[in-house]
Amino acid sequence: MVMADLEKSEKLPPDKRYFNISILWILYFRHVIRLLYHLKIPHEIVTLMSILSGLVSAGLFYSGYFILAAVALHFKDVFDACDGALARLTGRGHLIGRYLDSLGDFVTLTLVIGAIALRAMENISTAYLAWGILAVLSTFIQCSFFNYYQLAYLDTFGIKTLSSRRDERSRDDLDRFSNNRSARAFLAGLRLFYLIVYGWQDRLVASVDGKMFRGSPLNDNMERFGRRSLMVMQSALCFGTHIFVIILFSVFQKPWLGLIFIGIPMNLYLIFLLYLRKRYYRTRVGLPAGGE
Repeated sequence: MVMADLEKSEKLPPDKRYFNISILWILYFRHVIRLLYHLKIPHEIVTLMSILSGLVSAGLFYSGYFILAAVALHFKDVFDACDGALARLTGRGHLIGRYLDSLGDFVTLTLVIGAIALRAMENISTAYLAWGILAVLSTFIQCSFFNYYQLAYLDTFGIKTLSSRRDERSRDDLDRFSNNRSARAFLAGLRLFYLIVYGWQDRLVASVDGKMFRGSPLNDNMERFGRRSLMVMQSALCFGTHIFVIILFSVFQKPWLGLIFIGIPMNLYLIFLLYLRKRYYRTRVGLPAGGE
């Protein structure tokens, strides 16, 4: 049996990698990648498995089967961590898979949080409608900040195998499926959906980042985006952590408390990280940490 060379699944060279905190919740996922690789399961199928697990989880949460819902949500997280790695490992990644993965996250996590909020509204308080809306917005904005700085870090140090962009409106590789009209139309539709869902988030993050560094001479380079310790801390804001929080509270039969945790402590953590990032870079070039 040929061993899977997991080095090919990495986004960064060994000397530039940072520890992604969200991996703590799925420590065994590399073994799943090896299994999927040896079973020759296409990464597109793994993406669909992730989406299906998320949909099942949402249904179970609304029905009140919190432990089973948490298990399904965990599998969604594992498959979500594996599909991109498997695409890089096999060298078969493409933009359709990239957009489908991101949009699948949007649909499934929105439905999971919505199901939890509706269940809490029916059984506890209508106030959970507001907590649900806050949790959805917080989840995606927090992860958008992580993705923005991760892609900036990858632009600086990455292996250049990714198809993601910090600004998806400026792609120069959309003609990859130019000989297949159906695939090209499907890609165009996914991209439009992606820009509707994530475009405003990307612009918000870029705007906040620009205002934070107003007056600083640092540009998109190693000095501004290459701080590994900040990336470690920022990695706690990717979807895996939101999923873990919901799973943790589900074990205690109170998943709705996870929405409050996402909406308050995790947003405070985001603000703290942005403060650290601004302080580090401004003091690095001799500017006052809080000044213009």
